[in-house]
Amino acid sequence: MKTKNKFILTIIITAVVSSIITSMVKDVMFFVGKTGMDVTKITAVYTLLKKYSLFDIDDDTMRDYALMGMTAAVGDPYTAYYPKEEFDSYKDNIVSSYVGIGAYLGADVENDRLVIISPMVASPAEKAGLKAGDILLSIDGNNYKSSQLSEAATYLKKGKEGTSVLMKVEREGKIHEIKITREVVNKISVQSEMLKENVGYIRITGFESDMGNGDKNTYDDFCENLDALKTAGMKSLVIDLRDNPGGDLNVVCKIADKLLPEGLITYTEDKNGNREERKSDKEFLDVPIAVIVNGGSASASEVLTGALRDNKKATVIGTKTYGKGIVQTVYPFADGSGMSITTAKYYVPSGVCIHGIGIEPDIVLEPSFTKSVSEINHGEDNQLQKAIEVLTK
Repeated sequence: MKTKNKFILTIIITAVVSSIITSMVKDVMFFVGKTGMDVTKITAVYTLLKKYSLFDIDDDTMRDYALMGMTAAVGDPYTAYYPKEEFDSYKDNIVSSYVGIGAYLGADVENDRLVIISPMVASPAEKAGLKAGDILLSIDGNNYKSSQLSEAATYLKKGKEGTSVLMKVEREGKIHEIKITREVVNKISVQSEMLKENVGYIRITGFESDMGNGDKNTYDDFCENLDALKTAGMKSLVIDLRDNPGGDLNVVCKIADKLLPEGLITYTEDKNGNREERKSDKEFLDVPIAVIVNGGSASASEVLTGALRDNKKATVIGTKTYGKGIVQTVYPFADGSGMSITTAKYYVPSGVCIHGIGIEPDIVLEPSFTKSVSEINHGEDNQLQKAIEVLTK
């Protein structure tokens, strides 16, 4: 599967998500005005359905579908209304742990099917043998189309810890049935080790937020791993962002601030031209840095890559990034439902919005391997070996 395919929409939030969650909204109201909603027509449709429909209609379900229709009318896959259960699932993609199988599920709209973007590191899905690129045929005998991405993701998280799901997938023309037991998935978003010649290696697979619950987020884990490498005598650093679909904007900016000298990290602009800048302070990591990216490096990954490249702090190696340069703001409602709205574009320090464009590496290098990054050893990884070569020459 080509992760740079613009028809793939990942459930892990491939757009940058603003971590500023708005205060609770007590109710949803239709405002009447010259250009407002026609409340009379909405009331008429509701009254006619309740009076004449042969089938029973649940008021909450009717409301949810109406609100989902309103957000769908925007024509933006990242602007959406989520009923409570789906909103819980949406939030699970940002926080560091939840009960489920631990896989990034995506929708291949072009072929009207669901796909596995990748299993999470050390997750039940990875342990059971689910692979990146698997075509999802069914879950517990139920088929899902590309438009049912949210429903499928919610179903995978519905069961309690210890319950199982049976997934039928197609891989390289063969059908596989994989039974996966739901567990508490602790997202391991940062891994590190010291390579030869004191080259530090940090892989970041997502920029997770603690959502205010006190759990450690990716920034906390990054700092711990970076400090350990520095204590061990690190002389240079490889940051591996391959297949990192993004995450929290504040988190990635805090990580960029740890690495960069004083300067611009990124800035956002809304439809009214209002600009908000994110800047780094004077303290920075004073070692050579190389960043590895690919077509699955999206949004927040591109924020970090663009900031390091444009501030001439790192050499970028690999293949062109996904090209996701828009920001979502999340609005929770008092009944547990919520919505996300694309509210701004973000720009790299050079002033380019990479949405639909991506970032071209300084050294373009196609992978020599076909497995996922987590499945290969460092000796097979030609992109990593090139990064080591650049840092130690």
